[in-house]
Amino acid sequence: MRLPTYADALLRIWHTDDPPGLRLSGQIDLTNQTALMGQLLALNGAPADVTVDLREVTFLNFAALHALVSYAELLGAGRRLVLHTRAPVVGQMLLACGWDRPELRLPLLEEASDE
Repeated sequence: MRLPTYADALLRIWHTDDPPGLRLSGQIDLTNQTALMGQLLALNGAPADVTVDLREVTFLNFAALHALVSYAELLGAGRRLVLHTRAPVVGQMLLACGWDRPELRLPLLEEASDE
């Protein structure tokens, strides 16, 4: 198993190869959103869309969501930031702030069954 490229008391971040991006687990808040942006910026060499897997994130504040949107705006033409989440509230937060943009794609995933 791969070690996280970032870890603190609340959040762990792993780089993913297929698809290129990040997998996050824990809570994203003011204490670690700068680290999140640093990890995102380290992906700038990725040739395609960048995927961020938020399915294991239990808390995401507006400032952290803004960091994700800001990163999406930095991507070159034809590239997008793809967010995977189990929580529809992330999409609702994007809409409420007017941050639903073409460079940000949000596939909402169904809750996994316990079976």
